[in-house]
Amino acid sequence: MIQIYKSTGLYLGFIYNQNLFSRDGNYLGWVNGQNYVWDKNGNYAGQLKQYNGRYSIVKHIYDLSPVSKIPQPFPETPILPNPPPNLPEISLPVGEVDAFQ
Repeated sequence: MIQIYKSTGLYLGFIYNQNLFSRDGNYLGWVNGQNYVWDKNGNYAGQLKQYNGRYSIVKHIYDLSPVSKIPQPFPETPILPNPPPNLPEISLPVGEVDAFQ
């Protein structure tokens, strides 16, 4: 299980079996082998990256998005982990923004 944070330091959710869930267990999308993240409708959301030892999903505002994918069936919601505490805010590189607002 990988914990995902926004650049603001807020805990967004987690990745379990290559599926992305919100902190409340709502299915948000999936991650493919190249760490590309797709939303539940099959649209490109961003890329899974690690900054200062924590994971975030970011999108580069100047890049062209890959072609949409066929949505995957919604997975079964796993047992929710206890939400970790929020972390200090980080600055993303120029042109990168949080994929999930």
